[in-house]
Amino acid sequence: MTPTRMYKISMVPILFFMVVGILLLILCFLAFRLAFWSILMFAFSTSIIGASFHLWRKRREGKGFYWDEEGIVIDLNGNKVYWHEVEDIQFFKGSTESFSKATVIYPHYTHHEKIRIRRKKWLPTTAHSVDWFLIENPKEYHKNLMCEWEQRKAE
Repeated sequence: MTPTRMYKISMVPILFFMVVGILLLILCFLAFRLAFWSILMFAFSTSIIGASFHLWRKRREGKGFYWDEEGIVIDLNGNKVYWHEVEDIQFFKGSTESFSKATVIYPHYTHHEKIRIRRKKWLPTTAHSVDWFLIENPKEYHKNLMCEWEQRKAE
């Protein structure tokens, strides 16, 4: 199945995590006398830098978010929610402006267990969120996904 359009991971979170991680790493070495805080800051900064490298690697591998004839890809591992499992798709906007916008895919409750087994998770999830800060052109992604969903519902 070929995707309609691949929405790649944005460079903004990759660069943001990298800069914050490097700044915290520098602070870690400057605060070397405070051994406990220095160790905690080192662990935190390396995990942030690791997250940026993980996102960068996924971007270079061509991973992203898309949909095709089967369903909607909900994460960077390629896990899908099939079209017949989707009950609703909505826009979510939290209290903070930039990091809390998302497209949320709600599967029908009868499919939660199947999706849990397919994703190899311990607990089922009632909604799958595609966060906008991860995607290039998130408004276009949401608009096109909603158009596709409306067409599929009408069939």
